[in-house]
Amino acid sequence: MIEETIKEQYVRLWDYCAKLKRANPGSTVQMKCTTVPGEDKPHFQRLYICLEGLKTGWRAGCRPIIGLDGCFIKGHHKGQLLAAVGVDANNQMYPIAYAIVESETRDSWRWFLELLNVDLQLNNSGHVSWITDKQKGLLDVLRELFPDSEHKHCVKHLHNNFKVHYKGLFLKYFRQEMEKMKMDLPSAFEWLAAKDLSHWSRAFLREGAKCDMLCNNMCEAFNSAIVQARDKPIITLLEMIRTYMMKRLTRKRAEIEKWKHPVGPKVYRYVEKINSLSVYCTPTFSGNNTFQVEAGLQNQFVVDLEGRTCACRKWQLVGIPCVHAMAIIMTCNMNPYDYVDSYYKKESYIKAYQPVIYGLNGPKMWPTTDNLPVQCPDFTKQRGRPKKSRNLQGDEVKKGGTSKLRKNYYVGRCVICGQRGHNKRSCSKRAHLPPAKPHQQLPQCHPNRSHRRPLSRHLTSPLPQRQRRRGLIRVVGGHLLYLCWPPFGYRHEQF
Repeated sequence: MIEETIKEQYVRLWDYCAKLKRANPGSTVQMKCTTVPGEDKPHFQRLYICLEGLKTGWRAGCRPIIGLDGCFIKGHHKGQLLAAVGVDANNQMYPIAYAIVESETRDSWRWFLELLNVDLQLNNSGHVSWITDKQKGLLDVLRELFPDSEHKHCVKHLHNNFKVHYKGLFLKYFRQEMEKMKMDLPSAFEWLAAKDLSHWSRAFLREGAKCDMLCNNMCEAFNSAIVQARDKPIITLLEMIRTYMMKRLTRKRAEIEKWKHPVGPKVYRYVEKINSLSVYCTPTFSGNNTFQVEAGLQNQFVVDLEGRTCACRKWQLVGIPCVHAMAIIMTCNMNPYDYVDSYYKKESYIKAYQPVIYGLNGPKMWPTTDNLPVQCPDFTKQRGRPKKSRNLQGDEVKKGGTSKLRKNYYVGRCVICGQRGHNKRSCSKRAHLPPAKPHQQLPQCHPNRSHRRPLSRHLTSPLPQRQRRRGLIRVVGGHLLYLCWPPFGYRHEQF
């Protein structure tokens, strides 16, 4: 691992880039610098890295879906780390490219996507789907560079924004809930209707990517995997990321030999779950490899096995037979994995992880370039203590903490008037209630546990033999000792 001072690592950044391209031929490593008036040496601005093993593996064995996200760099010189992450045959993340930029702006995203477009040979391909968290300036750049591609928005972030404006609402079924929302809360309906339905609703997704994913979890998983490297100096940060991906590809190649099925373990569990749910469907043959499947009251779908289509569109979106198609496959005693798309097969997984990311020698063996040494970027110290963790949403649980959720988005109901938005303490009708009856004074607990709930009764009769045998009551020094449940404390009296 490279451990030097921050300035020394920026000075040797050109040497590191040259060694990285020499060790991994075909990789794209491009750095952009800026000049400061009055200084001759350039200052670091951006660095883009796309290793040959990753881009070759993505083109050969991954589905055409790419997630984009950015995370903060927590070191001495702040910045953003942009990442492009795909999905492999086992529904796991597949990092493609990453870049260190000064901030998350429209210009930085354009620079990153233009280089990514050349590496992956996309050329405004309409079959590629992009999923984002609606970062600053990213949506406009995607529309300009890839106008024919599908653009998805992470539903988790959309849902969080929705809960901020309209608390207590939950969407499950699209049309029914939208009509109900239009009647109950027109402003919430207008807020959702203004969003493009093809960005966040599965009912309007395209069928080419074979992935109905609407959450950008693959990018979140990558950011979580490199969290230990994000507060390190720049070369140490880059080396930790490269080493992590090198080890990951090696580990995945070894895991392929343990596969017992033609698909990955996660896909196998998903197929088995669909198979268990297909027993509730009743297929009826209609001719020409088409079936009519009944799945409960007023639920009837037409399935075409030869065309691999179902009226529910789940099969076309995911590439794995839905419950209706699975009912037909199991009734006809056919192999369900013959109808799974090739993106999920073992052959695609091997193609994705077969390329190799080669290691690097130590800094003493790096080549020396003729470029001017790079200086540290302009540093502006922020006020206050530096943050190490992000702000959690209302429905998120702190890692390593309790499982109790916070009530940020909870809307309570008053027990007095029955209306939402307040409780009985702030209810306006509380003053009109009759005065409450005074409570009967109960015997106090032990002085050290006065805040505990007191016992409701005294034992004045002789000690029951059953309670004495159970150890609930003991006589100590002429005193009667009550051994109660811990919330009630201990109490004793003389008899």
